Amino acid sequence: MDVSRAGTDVPLNAWYAVATSEEVGRAPLARRLLGHRVVLYRTTGGSAVVLEDRCAHRPVPLSDGRLEGDDIYSGYTGFGYAPDGRCVAVPTQENVPFGAAVRSFPVHEDGTFVWAWGGEPRLSGLRPPPDTSWLRSPEWTTFGDAQTTAAAASLLRDNFADITHVVQLDPAIAPPVLDDGPPPPLEVQVSETTVTFSRHFPASRLAPWHAQVLELPEDATHEQHEEGAFVSPGLWVDRWSVLVNGYGDRDGAHTFVFTHALTPTSRRTTQHIWRVSRNFASSAAATGTLQPMLAAYYARVRAVLEQMQAILDEEGPRAEVATTADAAVTQVRRIVRRMVEDESGRR
Repeated sequence: MDVSRAGTDVPLNAWYAVATSEEVGRAPLARRLLGHRVVLYRTTGGSAVVLEDRCAHRPVPLSDGRLEGDDIYSGYTGFGYAPDGRCVAVPTQENVPFGAAVRSFPVHEDGTFVWAWGGEPRLSGLRPPPDTSWLRSPEWTTFGDAQTTAAAASLLRDNFADITHVVQLDPAIAPPVLDDGPPPPLEVQVSETTVTFSRHFPASRLAPWHAQVLELPEDATHEQHEEGAFVSPGLWVDRWSVLVNGYGDRDGAHTFVFTHALTPTSRRTTQHIWRVSRNFASSAAATGTLQPMLAAYYARVRAVLEQMQAILDEEGPRAEVATTADAAVTQVRRIVRRMVEDESGRR
């Protein structure tokens, strides 16, 4: 189902990560973007291509076809399409029907993700793709995975904007400082299309797993700092830093960066590619401790968000009780709503 303008909070004029770079090769790859079937592949020169995954002649997926040079051919109709979506070959005649084409999506590849622009192609150059350079920096050790969540992207954004839920959902993984009492207020900064927020916590203990990977005593206390950013409708980034002091060469800011690439595949389904980066404890042993723990946590998040979506589908939305922890949520919702209204001409 296509993502229509009515009753949605999904901006089309935005960059969305439809795949990781390593997934896209010389074999057609089927994905979904904003309710559209899309097919990805690489040209002989290595450039990533994103096309509508439906032949213009018959409703068959191009992803079931084959590549010949830089062009993709339907495995049923034999129609061939160039990387820009133009039909370049019809097996039953010499001339290609006038105007025969499939939609081609603007593409940006950064070495980690293949980003596709979901809206008006002419506007893609006005909004630079998100920066994720830390995911490719040797100064950071990164792991991650991907999952499909049967919930709207708005529910995922709301979740990332308020980490106070972590202590309720998974007390073992949550920073103990979140359970020490009301957290400090968020300092929120808003631009036309982004929201960033931060807060500084007084010295507190670390979770046992956190002290273990930092090789610090579990009873020691450290100041901690939270940062979050709604970078774009397709990217959310969180940072959590432990400020170590008095431990010699281990002193400094030890930071996790949580990267969430969110791609609405339909109105109520979201592809979630997550990455966790750190500038400390780069060993494989530390990754072996962290990866299954974070994977299990994000699986719990997915289950709760899918419950929320099921309730919304069954009972509809209701007025919600707001708290001070919703400061960032409120601003993100406002920006997304304005983006959608600008696209639909309702403002």
